[in-house]
Amino acid sequence: MYGINRAAVVMCALSAKSSEAEDRGVLRNASVITSAQAKELRQVMDRLNLHTSSPREGRPVFLQPVSFASVLPSKSMEAIVGRGQVNVEANVFDQDPYRTTAEKNRIIEVAIGKGLATSDRLNAIAKAIRLNSGAPMRFGDFTPEQQERIRHESKNIGGAKELIADKDNLDAHVLATLIKAEDEIYNVPGMERRQCMFNHVRTPDNPIFPWNSHRFDLEIWKVNNPIQYPAGVANLIADRWNDLVASKGDEPNYFKDTFGIADHRDGILHILQGMEPSARKALFETLNVSWSTETFTDDEANSRDSNPLGSQFRQHTTGGLSNVVRWSDTEDKSVNQWVLDAVAHGKPVLSGPSGHTLRYLNHYAMCRELLSYDKDIDISQIPTLEEARLVMLGNLLPPKNHHSYHEIMLASVGVFDGEAALGYSNKLNYDDLKSTSIGSEILASVLK
Repeated sequence: MYGINRAAVVMCALSAKSSEAEDRGVLRNASVITSAQAKELRQVMDRLNLHTSSPREGRPVFLQPVSFASVLPSKSMEAIVGRGQVNVEANVFDQDPYRTTAEKNRIIEVAIGKGLATSDRLNAIAKAIRLNSGAPMRFGDFTPEQQERIRHESKNIGGAKELIADKDNLDAHVLATLIKAEDEIYNVPGMERRQCMFNHVRTPDNPIFPWNSHRFDLEIWKVNNPIQYPAGVANLIADRWNDLVASKGDEPNYFKDTFGIADHRDGILHILQGMEPSARKALFETLNVSWSTETFTDDEANSRDSNPLGSQFRQHTTGGLSNVVRWSDTEDKSVNQWVLDAVAHGKPVLSGPSGHTLRYLNHYAMCRELLSYDKDIDISQIPTLEEARLVMLGNLLPPKNHHSYHEIMLASVGVFDGEAALGYSNKLNYDDLKSTSIGSEILASVLK
């Protein structure tokens, strides 16, 4: 099992408030940096063009770039939003032969996802990444602002309630690490959206390259024509609508007063086309469209009161039900190319290349690189980037239904820790899992 590396706190520059800090490996900033260590750290920071932020009362101290001059300017939000629609035609992912192949591969991905989500070894790796990246190990050690964000996330994000309760749980460890990685101290000035520096992409082989220039998906309520919904989502909406109509039979004015729907007998797919986006959003929230309908809960350790559909379901919303993937963009070949890549290889699609994966891995890669410069650290004793990517697969794959395997793997391409970069070599199968012992064992058990 991986353990805490004391130098992670120095190199990732976190100061924590806790009387038990040293026992847990989260050490007070003032007590761990010797003169020699400070000199060595300064040399590393100069090499990487980093400096520590000015400490504020009650705030952790992080590393951030001195200059963002090398960061490409992001496309304006207006320009991105202006490319929101695609041609009105049936969803390309519902067409054969792709659909049949993708459905078979989805079965494989669900089995892989279950195996990873319930793996004690992978949970230990997620915990070690949290420790070695300097993220707080107890809810009480987060800043008040971070605690409030976690409480807010607990309404619909998997792992948040476990994090609040200090559970030893993979999703909790991932969320804790992301809360640290996405802190405002890492924001790049002048970005309209996705401001966190860990959204940076090194290579055009990653479809997210360049940062902030693409729109891979739309929130489902922003899609004006329901013909673009995946068939499964369209059927779900229709079923929920029929249930709502049946329940409001004695309230003839309900639909007009609540959503501005003149005649609820017109049929839901026709009605949706004529609705204002805000009204469509309100209707989808009433129908609980985004909430998970999966009953696999073996990995969850939370209270069962978040999902309005019932305690028997997973207690979070899902990317696959919250967003609709855009499959065409006349101005952005990256959108067309990644979709073509998925179709050509028969890989399932849920909600587009994973930004969470990119940020999590970039942040951990930075920490690994910083740790590698300490001659007293055996870098082989902390999780590898391949293992960190496996954690993201366990955190996002079906049955959690946040992202598909292809979306997670693509987002990881080019992440670099100073020694090695992640790649994605075997798109026709799942053999990239064999780069780790856990992945290899789970893949073998799934395919036997």
